[in-house]
This record gives sequence, structure tokens and C-alpha cells, in this order.
Amino acid sequence: MTSSQQRAALQRQIWAIANDVRGAVDGWDFKQYVLGTLFYRFISENFAAYIEGGDDSVNYAELPDSVITPDIKDDAIKTKGYFIYPSQLFANVAKDANNNESLNTDLAAIFAAIEASASGYPSEQDIKGLFADFDTTSNRLGNTVIDKNKRLADVLKGVAGLEFGDFEGSHIDLFGDAYEFLISNYAANAGKSGGEFFTPQHVSKLIAQLAMHKQASVNKIYDPAAGSGSLLLQAKKHFDAHVIEEGFFGQEINHTTYNLARMNMFLHNINYDKFNMQLGNTLTGPHFLDDKPFDAIVSNPPYSVKWIGSDDPTLINDDRFAPAGVLAPKSKADFAFVLHALSYLSSKGRAAIVCFPGIFYRGGTEQKIRKYLVDNNYVETVISLAPNLFFGTTIAVNILVLSKHKTDTTTQFIDANGEAYFKKETNTNVLTDKHIEDIMKVFDSKKNVEHFALSVPYEQIAANDYNLSVSSYVEAKDTREVVDIKQLNAELETTVARITQLRNDIDAIVAEIEGEEPRDQLLSFDEGEVEWKTLGELSENLDSKRKPIKSGLREAGDIPYYGASGVVDYVKDYIFDGNFLLVSEDGANLLARNTPIAFSISGKTWVNNHAHVLKFDTYAERKYVEYYLNSIDLTPYISGAAQPKLNKKNLESIRIPNPSLIEKEGIVEILDKFDALTNSISEGLPREIELRQKQYEYYRDLLLSSPKPDAEVVA
Repeated sequence: MTSSQQRAALQRQIWAIANDVRGAVDGWDFKQYVLGTLFYRFISENFAAYIEGGDDSVNYAELPDSVITPDIKDDAIKTKGYFIYPSQLFANVAKDANNNESLNTDLAAIFAAIEASASGYPSEQDIKGLFADFDTTSNRLGNTVIDKNKRLADVLKGVAGLEFGDFEGSHIDLFGDAYEFLISNYAANAGKSGGEFFTPQHVSKLIAQLAMHKQASVNKIYDPAAGSGSLLLQAKKHFDAHVIEEGFFGQEINHTTYNLARMNMFLHNINYDKFNMQLGNTLTGPHFLDDKPFDAIVSNPPYSVKWIGSDDPTLINDDRFAPAGVLAPKSKADFAFVLHALSYLSSKGRAAIVCFPGIFYRGGTEQKIRKYLVDNNYVETVISLAPNLFFGTTIAVNILVLSKHKTDTTTQFIDANGEAYFKKETNTNVLTDKHIEDIMKVFDSKKNVEHFALSVPYEQIAANDYNLSVSSYVEAKDTREVVDIKQLNAELETTVARITQLRNDIDAIVAEIEGEEPRDQLLSFDEGEVEWKTLGELSENLDSKRKPIKSGLREAGDIPYYGASGVVDYVKDYIFDGNFLLVSEDGANLLARNTPIAFSISGKTWVNNHAHVLKFDTYAERKYVEYYLNSIDLTPYISGAAQPKLNKKNLESIRIPNPSLIEKEGIVEILDKFDALTNSISEGLPREIELRQKQYEYYRDLLLSSPKPDAEVVA
């Protein structure tokens, strides 16, 4: 099995486990237990591998806790950041989980001990509270201790059954991939609440590449709205491990998500001394003031979230916001995050920030902040992405790339909103590697590409009131059909003339029917004037084929019959000389559809396991009977309570007026022609409507066309 196949199989298995063990608990509520258990297994195996040091003769899980000396424990905590006794290892707890009547309290004690092991060490803040959301006493697990233990044992056994292989090498990657996969699926199924803490990997990859572009090394990478850490980890996944010298930094306001981010770092084999995640409000209580500047900043902050803004008069003097001279609106903190990131950015670095599109064209204080950014030449590129790329929102968001080392005063605009730059999928759209490559190529070259990328001079942006909306500068490709209006009008004239002629022909038939022609006498049958016969008397052959047929049309002598279940439209292909009629016995199905129980030979048919076959000498006789059966109510001939049907006896008893063959031919000729003309009109009208719509759009655009201004202003 290849690594990609192993990864795909593992992902299918872990999602199945996640759904099976949660029972009736909502997946979003239950995610902490699956993610926390996966993390518990990882750090257990990671720690055991460290203690064993590659010595196959040592099996840490089988050692008694008593062999652990204070020196061993001290050295391990200084290196790994935490300590786990053999008895506390995931493997030992999972092994006896089903028989442990105090499983929930034992787990709580183990988690508390792991966190407490870091007390007084440099790793204390990185380990503290990691298992806070893994509440083993929660009623989400069940109402009784027995129920809770059963659910916990199921989770432990499920995660224990995952095949990761040996811990070293790709095993570490598989743990991290599994964790990311779970987070992604939980986010996708949680709607808006999930999208607030997770950036899809394909978008994260683009953002990481933008921030790291052409930097052989960066001192450290930072995310001021870290979520689950997915953006930071893309930098590790797609770049050499030594490029990021001092590690990964992030701040997150949500406590649960903050814990997920720290776990995510461990699961991607980033040791405690190589990451620094902090809990708190980035805008009002920022961390890392002593750690800035950062060479790479990535962020997907919450869109248009409220913040204290001008209600706190001290913020205007904050080093992050003071240079712009104004604060972001209280109802929309987007630019507060942008200015925060800019203040943390080094002179050689880049910041790539996902932004709500409205901030690029709205007026007021947001326009003043854009003016500050453009006047000081901080805006390198604005990229418009496709809609529905993120969980919980269909908005076509933008990426703002900030730089403090631009060599010219132009600003690049990239329109990656078209269908050529994303792949449509069922739930959300995605960026493929090819899409990312195309965007990065034009970002790197800064070349102008028609309908895709344009570098705009400072003077033009300033003259356009510092509008940074991509659509104001990159003209979208006109994908509308090019219409030859002369040819269209000519076709429309021909189509209308044809339909008019068809209508006139129908009027002529109607006039003929309503006139005093001898044929008029055939239209109303009277028992005293016209002979009536049963259908059994009219047909030369009446056969009932009751053998179930599953393979379609079969031959029965010289009489074809059809008996497969379903709706078909090819029966007419087997009709020769128009000399037979098929009638279904499945009266229940046909009556439910208000359909006469006679086949329309030229249309679709519905039959059950057998069909009656009626043979006639001529087309006119067969067609005459078909028209008549379709004109009357056959309900009185239906029998049977469990499954009403038109049986052979009832079919034979249907009485039909029987004029002469010449009269039948006359009637069939009129109705056939009437039917054909009506069908021809039905076929022609949609084309006329289609042509009328194109005609309307052409003249609408012609009447509304006017010279476009140099730069379109979006209100």
C-alpha cells in the first residue's frame, strides 16, 4: 500500500470510528473526545519512543512505575516538556478500558498528572490545560458512570485500532494528517461555527506560500488569529523544517480552539520549545510584543467581528493603530487585524491575510486606513478568490499581501475568482495545486495578464479614492455568447413563420372538423347508427404473457411483447407496420399517475411483469383503438383490491364503436395530423423563446452601453 493509499484508508477508518462512537451525541460536541484521545495516544507513543531511545530490548509500557527515578523524570520533562508513567500510557489504559469500572476518573487523574508534570518547567504554559476540554464527567458521554465509561472505552478502543505503523518516520506525519483530517471534517459539518477556527488546507497552502515567498529563511512565523493552527502548520508542511528558525507563534481567543492548536503542534512533532501559543484577545490584549518583528505572518481573522474600537480612547495611541490616525469601525474589526499584523511585520517579511471584500471599497475610516497603507507603500497584492472556499461561508473573500520592502509603488491585483481558478466540489470549492501554482507564478512575476492580473500605479489608486477592490482594476472576461444579430433576427423570422403556418394548418383542420363535410358524421357515435364491438372482438389475437421478463423486449412468435419493470422510451423502435398495441396490467401504478391504461406507442410506457398483446390487421385499426382507449375512463374495467389491474377478461369486454375501415382511416388521419402539428408547435416554441431572450439581451446591452470610466468606482 502506498503512503497516499495508507493515508486515505486511515482517514476513512478514523471518520467511521468518530461517527460510530459518538452515538446520539452531536459530532461537534463530541469532537473533543476523539481529538483528545488521538492526542493522548500520540504523546504516549512519542514519549515511549523517546524513553526507549531505539533500544529494541526496552519496552517502556511493560516497565513498573517504580523504576522511574527523579533524574529520569527531570531529564524527560526538560526534553519533551511533560512526563507519562508506564501505567499512564494510552496503550495500557486502552487495553483494560472495557473492564475498568473507574475509567472516567482514572483518565481524569492521568490527564491532570501529565499537565502537572510540567509545573515549574519552561514547558508549563505549553502543557497546562491541554486536556481541559476532555471532560470525563460530562453528561455528553452518558447519564450514568457506566454509560460514560462505555462511551470512553469505545473511543479508546477505536483510536487504538488505527494502524499507524511504527512511530518513527511517516508515522508522525500520519498522526498529524489524521488530526487535521478530523478537524477539517468537523469544521465542514459544523457550518459557520466550524469555519471560524479552521482554514481549509488548500487555502492555507496558498497563504503560507505567499507569506514565505522567496525567503530562504525566516526568523519565525506568526498568526494573530491562530484558530486550530492550520495556517501555521502549512508553513511547516510545505517548506524545509530549518527555514523557520525560531518556531511558530500564535494567539487565539477561544479556549477550546487554543487547546486544539497546541495539540496540533505536538501532533505535527513540533516540540514545546519550538512553538508559543497564547490565549487571549489579540486586539485588546496582544502577546509577543517582545518577540516581534516576524518575517512571515499568516492569518484568517474573523470577518467583520465587533470590537471595542473608539470606545477605548487609549487605543488610538497604541503603536499598532496610531500611524493610521484612525481606528477600524467598532462594528467591523477587519482593518484592526490588518494594522496589528503590519506592526508585527519585519522589514524583510510578508503578511498574507484573508479579508472580507467590503473593506477594500467602503468609505469612512476604512478608506482612511487604505490611504495610509497605500501612501506608505505597504500593499503588495490583493487577490480575489473564488466563492465557497471556506467552511461556513460562501463569500468570495480576498487575500491581502502586505510588505515593507517593495521596490516600486505599484500595487498588484489578481482576479482568481473565475472558474479557471477553482474546482467545484459538492460542499465547498477547492484550490488545486495547479490553481495555486498559477496564482503564485503571476504573484512572483508581477506580469500583467489579461482578465487575471494587473499592476496599478500609485497615482491611479489615489485618484480612485484608494479603492482596492480587484474588480475595479482587473476587467473580468466577457463570457457571454457573441451574437450575430442579423442572423438571429433572420432565424427568428423563419421560426415564427413556421409556427404561424403550423397554427394555420391546425385552424384548417378545426374548420374541416366543424364544417359540413361527410367526415363530420364520424365525430359522434350513436349506438343506433354505429356498430359497437368489444376489444376482444376487434383484435385478431389477444394473448397474455405472464412470464416475468427482466431483459427487455422478447419475441413470441411473430408478436413482440415487453415486460420489464420501469419507464422506457424505446418500445416504439420495435413496432413494425404499426399493427399491434400493448396494454399494461399494472393498473395501480397507472391510475396513481392519472394515466389511461393504454400504451402511447410514440411515447414512454410503463409495464409490470407481463403485458397483453393485441394484434390488428392495419395501422388505422390499431391507432383508432389507441386513440379511443386514451379518450375514455378505464377505471370501471379495473378489478382487484390488493393490486387493481386490467385483466384479460376485463380488457376483452371494453366496448368500442366500430365504424368502417375508411371511416377509421379518416379519423386517424385527422388526429395524426392534428397531433403532429401540435407537437411541431411545441418543439418550435422553446427555440423562439430562446431566440427572443438573446434578442432582448443584445438590444438591452446596446441601449445601455456607454464609454467606461478609467477606473470604476464601487459605491
